[in-house]
Amino acid sequence: MDLISVIVPVYNVEEYMCECVDSVCSQTYRHLEIILVDDGSADGCPALCDDYALKDRRIKVIHQRNRGLSEARNIGYEASNGKYIAFVDADDITFDTYIEELYRLITKNNAQIAACAYTRVLREPEAGDHANAESYVITSGKMLKEWHGRRKKIETVVWNKLYNRQIFADFKGGNIFPEGKTHEDVYTSHLLAANAETIAVTDKKLYYYRRREASISRACTKEAAKGDLEAQRARLRFFRENKFYGAYFRLLVGHWMHRGMYVWKALWN
Repeated sequence: MDLISVIVPVYNVEEYMCECVDSVCSQTYRHLEIILVDDGSADGCPALCDDYALKDRRIKVIHQRNRGLSEARNIGYEASNGKYIAFVDADDITFDTYIEELYRLITKNNAQIAACAYTRVLREPEAGDHANAESYVITSGKMLKEWHGRRKKIETVVWNKLYNRQIFADFKGGNIFPEGKTHEDVYTSHLLAANAETIAVTDKKLYYYRRREASISRACTKEAAKGDLEAQRARLRFFRENKFYGAYFRLLVGHWMHRGMYVWKALWN
């Protein structure tokens, strides 16, 4: 049974952290290494992390000064030992078969990435919910060619996926996520896809994404807007330079249609 490392960056989410960590500890796939990276939290999270480490020997805790989500994920990766890697945000929840089903997908299909759908409604999935769920395998090139199309909710984030460790080899020194940047998934998710040969996808909703108004991705500030623009431009350059022109124009048009008013409002505040 392969070791899977689950990396959970933690920063001032005392209200939600226990639900998250409990859900990871309760996974049906048991051979886990759970790395909690306390990114200089000023609330009760540091003590909670240490308490969890005493309760479950699979848990490793790293305390550091606040350096941001990107660096917390990078530090967690550098400390990990698993053949496969998963990232979970500390205010989200994983359903109990999340890791098991992604592991089955990635190994059965000899893929480098396995991805699942997610939900914003917190309730345990019932048998009927997944009755018509489909699973399929897609090449990296095809996924990038079709980026920002029908799979855009699955593609662009890193926390609904299981990764073979080998695809991180090109990121020197473990610098997978850009330090000091916001919208780190926008900088990184397409690069990880490009490093894979095949990606296995299930339509099962195995991850609960908590959409909080206080989160960085929801903040309507000048700094957040500039960070969003910078990240999107980096992704656009990738698609243009690699001649994924359909993805380039879909992303360009879609970004401005859905984010344009928010961006301009923030920039002119």
